Amino acid sequence: MSRYIPSKKIYAMVISYNSAPVMGKLYKRIDKKNFDKIYFFDDNSQDNSAEVAKKYNWIVINNKKNLGHGGNLKKALKTVFKDGADYAVEIHADNQYSPNEVFKAKSMIKNNYDLIIGSRFKKKNPFLKDGMPFLRYFTNKILSFVTSILLNINLTEFHTGCKIYSKNFCKTVPVYKNSDSYLFSFQVILQASFYKKKYDEISISSSYKGYKTSCNYLNGLIYILGNFKFIIIYILAKFKLIKSKVFI
Repeated sequence: MSRYIPSKKIYAMVISYNSAPVMGKLYKRIDKKNFDKIYFFDDNSQDNSAEVAKKYNWIVINNKKNLGHGGNLKKALKTVFKDGADYAVEIHADNQYSPNEVFKAKSMIKNNYDLIIGSRFKKKNPFLKDGMPFLRYFTNKILSFVTSILLNINLTEFHTGCKIYSKNFCKTVPVYKNSDSYLFSFQVILQASFYKKKYDEISISSSYKGYKTSCNYLNGLIYILGNFKFIIIYILAKFKLIKSKVFI
């Protein structure tokens, strides 16, 4: 069992695409005592990431074809919960977020929260504190503020890949109907609100130096447009004006 929450089985899901250059650094950073098992999900990388990962004591799964960020996450969630996890911690292999933030969520996990969201904006300014690029900081801040106001969801960040999922959340919410793209990460937050699940934020740190595999500007623009689309769908579904596969 996890050292911090012995009553829960906590699995790590390392989400990877072309992350071979920083694999060793990630392995050293992960506090193995936080997790019952560590899975490594490689999304058909072109840089031999899966083979490199086999050097470590991780359970390595290499997708035969690229599933997309959301598709890889959905496969990861299905796999770890089928294997007996109570909670699954999303860890990005490029080291943008600390892999050990789970200890900050100890009380939430003990109290059976459904979704725990890692926020770079909670109690700090990541542009000043962590060196977040200004354009990314400004866009994230504005989009998160607009989403919070429009949907009346009291969160400081909606655009983070650092999350902790409960088995109950993925069992009772149609997360597997979500997008296979980066939009998945936005949709699950809206779903937590829509289905009145137990969710909250923890403050996390981040790093933008060195090798990173974040989405490019084109994918970022597509992601932003997708955000507004699902904000509209959320509002219409809330008032029962439409039916949606993600907001039933």
